[in-house]
Amino acid sequence: MVLLLTAIFLACNIPQEEKRKTREQQTELKAREFFDTFSDRTDWEKFCSFYSVDVAFDDIILQIHLDSLWKFKRFYKWDDEVNTFKKLSPDQKHLVLESLVVNDSIAVGRGHLNPFYYNEVLINTDWGMAFTIWLYFDENLKITKQLDWFEYDPAVLENVVKRCREKGFEATPDWLDLSRKEN
Repeated sequence: MVLLLTAIFLACNIPQEEKRKTREQQTELKAREFFDTFSDRTDWEKFCSFYSVDVAFDDIILQIHLDSLWKFKRFYKWDDEVNTFKKLSPDQKHLVLESLVVNDSIAVGRGHLNPFYYNEVLINTDWGMAFTIWLYFDENLKITKQLDWFEYDPAVLENVVKRCREKGFEATPDWLDLSRKEN
């Protein structure tokens, strides 16, 4: 009987243990799950599920600001990259998270991308491919704001400078279709 009561007591305490996780621990777990999903780069729906519908997204180097999940989906568009993006092998991780710093509502991940093919062109690490991503979480652990700092190759940087000089910093790149159609 004592054994049965002990088992019941322990079973009842498992949810309490989960509830006792600090907000910082919850944020860290969610951020690690996010970066694992990003690294696998295979589950588009799961990746998108981390975000609130009104997420604010900024790619600082590309000079892109987006203010909703549907626009963010247009930017990342893994679901549309069946024939454009390819890892060197199916089990390869797309990115390597080297460090993660968190508090109760912000996670900052730093790392690098592994080589990959884009439009059958090998994109490799000759120029670095480092990143820093800031994630801001709401009370439901949904990402409400993301700041990307990616190290892009020189050709991409030249195109950004050209676009900004010719059309201004607010101009959307020609390759980014933001016409209003939901994904």
